[in-house]
Amino acid sequence: MAKIDFNKMRAQKPATDIILNPLDLFASLPDKDPNFDYLRGPQDQVLRTWQSRRGERDISIKMNTGGGKTIVGLLIAKSLINEGEFPTAYLVPDEFLKKQVIDEAQRLGLAITDNPRDSNFQQGKAILVDTFARLFNAKSVFGIDSSVHKQQVCQLNSLVMDDAHACLAKADQTFRLTIDYKNDVYRKLFDLFAEGLKSQSPNGFLDLKSRKRDAMIEIPFWSWQQKKERVLEILHPLADTELEWSWSLLVDSLPLCTAVIASDSIDIHPPCYPTDTLKGFAEAKRRVYLTATLADDSVLVRHFGADPSSVADPISPSNAGDIGDRMILVPQKITPAASDIEVREFVVEAAKKRNVVVIVPSKRRAEWWNDEAAMVLDRNNINEGVSALRSNPNLGLVVFINRYDGIDLPGDACHFLVLDGLPEAIDGGERLEQVQMGNSASVLARQIQRLEQGVGRATRSNNDFSVVLLLGSRLAERLNNYAARRMFSPATRIQLEMADWIAENMELESIADLNDVIDQCLNRDESWIVQSKGQLAQVRYESPMFNNAAQKERAAFRAALIGDFHEAEKLQSSAIEGVKDNAYKGILLQRKAAYTNFFDPSEAQGLQKKAKDLNSRLLQPLSGITYERLSGKNRPQAEQASYWLQNNYESGNDLVLGFNALASELSWNSTFRQFEQALHDLAWHIGIAGQRPEITVGKGPDGLWAFQNGSFFIIEAKNEAETGHPVSKDDAKQTSNAVDWFNSHYPSSSGTPILIHPESKFDFHAAVPVGCRVITHRRLINLSSSLSKFAARLTANFAYRDPKRISALLANHGFTQDEFIKRFTEAGRPEKR
Repeated sequence: MAKIDFNKMRAQKPATDIILNPLDLFASLPDKDPNFDYLRGPQDQVLRTWQSRRGERDISIKMNTGGGKTIVGLLIAKSLINEGEFPTAYLVPDEFLKKQVIDEAQRLGLAITDNPRDSNFQQGKAILVDTFARLFNAKSVFGIDSSVHKQQVCQLNSLVMDDAHACLAKADQTFRLTIDYKNDVYRKLFDLFAEGLKSQSPNGFLDLKSRKRDAMIEIPFWSWQQKKERVLEILHPLADTELEWSWSLLVDSLPLCTAVIASDSIDIHPPCYPTDTLKGFAEAKRRVYLTATLADDSVLVRHFGADPSSVADPISPSNAGDIGDRMILVPQKITPAASDIEVREFVVEAAKKRNVVVIVPSKRRAEWWNDEAAMVLDRNNINEGVSALRSNPNLGLVVFINRYDGIDLPGDACHFLVLDGLPEAIDGGERLEQVQMGNSASVLARQIQRLEQGVGRATRSNNDFSVVLLLGSRLAERLNNYAARRMFSPATRIQLEMADWIAENMELESIADLNDVIDQCLNRDESWIVQSKGQLAQVRYESPMFNNAAQKERAAFRAALIGDFHEAEKLQSSAIEGVKDNAYKGILLQRKAAYTNFFDPSEAQGLQKKAKDLNSRLLQPLSGITYERLSGKNRPQAEQASYWLQNNYESGNDLVLGFNALASELSWNSTFRQFEQALHDLAWHIGIAGQRPEITVGKGPDGLWAFQNGSFFIIEAKNEAETGHPVSKDDAKQTSNAVDWFNSHYPSSSGTPILIHPESKFDFHAAVPVGCRVITHRRLINLSSSLSKFAARLTANFAYRDPKRISALLANHGFTQDEFIKRFTEAGRPEKR
């Protein structure tokens, strides 16, 4: 008989290709490493919950680094294959993590490949393990569907995205066009929008022309839309060269994009990622996001189009304490008297015994460590540096520039980690967001998320351990902020509370005494381990932060993409409803104005004026806005200072941290944006009303201070000017323009022009404004020093609560109107011919 019993075909399949429940699947794996004899508690809990929700298209899973989420993700990927939802990919941010996942898969005995054209992947016999960039690029083999490019080489039915927070950062670079200032296209776009840039900020336009560091202006959306055909013509030659990996993803949304011209580049980015152009991602039936930290889970909805109900309910273990042992220390809180130089010397000395990794926010800050560093790593040599750290536990001091995620430094690669300063914005779009949002919660959340990622670089498993030093006055101030603390993960928050306890219970004669407590962690002192592990054992995961406007923002963007701008305007209106933060509400309203401009330009300008009223840092409408004059406070300066300080600082310690942060940013090394904001904040700290007309209305001085007697300081800041060079003709002209602006708005008031510049001498081609005073290099150092001393005296016996004592301190430290001029300025003088 020649008949075949085809029912036997299924029986011939091994159990590992049939079982759906990932817990049972793990138990059935025949070739797994003998060390994998059971799943840990957090893994078991997460997989059990995922099994009950496996039918949901988008699921977010939160597990601490070291909690075993790679195994969880691989078992989920294999389970999806067994269900028939293949081909299935496991995506990671970079090559380092890819190798780790491949190693883990091999230890489990799972079939994997890193080739999307591999037939085993296509037929569901292997999991594709690859980088996020394999799917997210303008030439993705998994399919592109845009007006200029359509292709699909390989299918994708389900995916697991590991370290989703880092993948979001990668996507941010994928869905943007960046043109370097050296490229001729930069000049063409700059010239095309020159008039629009001038209308936004005449002074900012001059800063751009002179390539002042961090200078930038947003191109008005009405100009961008009006000239969209010309923009396309200018950019098109780059479509197959510099912009080839992003062009087809963004070309259809180009008129909806925000464009920022900065001194170093032009940045073009959409309000939401147009992920629908990526067929492999958009058509996948199951998408699982693994993450250790996401400050705002709604970004998965806004940018990836994930289902909001699923994302708002992430899966996590019952206990959040499954994290490595980290002793976090904040030297500025433990030894406030220690200078930055002393702290650096302490870190350098520590690097003579072991590897010490320092993460800095910028190249400028890296220079501060450069002479002592064995290696300084950026994106060009980071792989080489990480390999060197892993292979040599005595490499010494290694500096990473603005790299808070995507690097693993387990074990002896790094037990001593330093985060020096707050993370800074990376590109023009992010810098614009920081300017627009000011000190709002969303900017703070982004900084905290990067700090959280950075803190975890040296503890890559539950058994790993490290000491983490957090340096910088502004960083210390942020950590003291209650709202900022709440944005850290529960486990990190506990470790920060332990850092506070250490600071309160240590008495140090010098910063070198810190070595004793550091050794308790590094030498595995039992009392430290018991307390550290005991505190973490009580930690639980919390409900995620979730922005309900995200889904409506995404829907509005999708409507605009297909040209239904009326519907986009309506959906954007619904996104604005219920938003309480004025800065964020203004940004959403500006986007509504941009959609409206496609069909009603007049109404769009009215909306833009309302947006500007809510958030003064947004675009100037065509009709301009009414300038609100600044007036001095009715109460005396000392009373105003006491009132303001008590309302902004909860304790004397908070006050000292705030003043120290100000003093550190009133520096020749600060960016001009940091410096100008610090000047503005200084006014309020010492009881003077302050304003930033150049930011709020696009014209006028960088700073304006109003005194009770009706007089003013008209301040122009040039802290980035070179020492040894006289005041240039352009800088002198800007100061004169600021005085002219003041005279036109305050015709009956007296104002003293104050220029901040390393030199008081003016170039002989430059005219010295009448009565101009200059805060020179030496005077600024004196001002910063006096500010720190003033803060220390304010906290003695709660002096900041007593206006009479504040009055004497203001005079003694040079912060009354007359004393400020005498101590911290000198007369501007012409250069001799």
